[in-house]
Amino acid sequence: METIMGVLTVAAPIFTAIVLGAYARRRQLISREGNEGLRQFVMKFGLPCVLFNSCLTADFGAESVLSMALVLPPLCLSTLWAYRARRKRFPYHNLPMLFAAQETGMLGIPLFVTLFGAGEAYRVGILNVAQAPLAISTIAILAAPPMEKPSRSAIAGQVVRSPLLVMALLGLGLNLTGAAAALDRVGALSILTAVTGFLAQPVSAVILFSVGYSFSLGAEARQAVARISVIHFVLFSVYCLVIQGVLCLLPSVEALTRWAMLLYCFLPGSFVAPGLGRTEEDAAMASGVCSVLTVISLLMFCVIAALTA
Repeated sequence: METIMGVLTVAAPIFTAIVLGAYARRRQLISREGNEGLRQFVMKFGLPCVLFNSCLTADFGAESVLSMALVLPPLCLSTLWAYRARRKRFPYHNLPMLFAAQETGMLGIPLFVTLFGAGEAYRVGILNVAQAPLAISTIAILAAPPMEKPSRSAIAGQVVRSPLLVMALLGLGLNLTGAAAALDRVGALSILTAVTGFLAQPVSAVILFSVGYSFSLGAEARQAVARISVIHFVLFSVYCLVIQGVLCLLPSVEALTRWAMLLYCFLPGSFVAPGLGRTEEDAAMASGVCSVLTVISLLMFCVIAALTA
């Protein structure tokens, strides 16, 4: 009974925020433009502050580097498959974006923070940093006008301008160089973390509300949605087994790192994917896949909550 109540304590706020988002859309209490504004606040201000604070105070070491190294190869393989698959099996322009990045920003970090606290956000945040070059490069390629390939400099520019990447690297730089300790000695660090912490407070509630608002399981491309969702789930389940196997060979790896990797593997593909579609069919497919995989992520979240209660 105590375990059940512990899971409900963690899960109830998550599902309440999602249901309220869906209700707001159904009753037209908030416009699509309003919901997009909420998402933009989170992605450009709130979430970068979460990553900054977490990276600023995190105890980085070989374990963090290992986590980042384990993430990129599977993503590259998945993205390569997606580019090939869209030529014949699934002719959707935005298909690669569903496999080039897991949705750590809008879903993974808020869920992990809910379970383990904001101080541990870096464990998922570094996975977001690891996938950023591939993810942003894929966005640049898919967003380019038809018959035009973006230059390498344009792709590199998008990578280095990403607020999530910039703030994570800034926090990491201050941490590893000792600058954070110097700021702390003169009393400036507490002011900095107070500002960024204040902006980070609404992130989980706002983004989960937005997830509920955007939830879509329409009849469009239903067969393709089911097949692509199954492929995504199977691929990342295999990756999860391989990654967890590697981590088991290293008994010194902390349990929270294992939980972060487990949650990461069962996150949906990037929520950016629907917006990169060139047709209504592209957008409907990506929205459907993201919605199906979000349900799976929330179920996995409940399992982790039960195991760690």
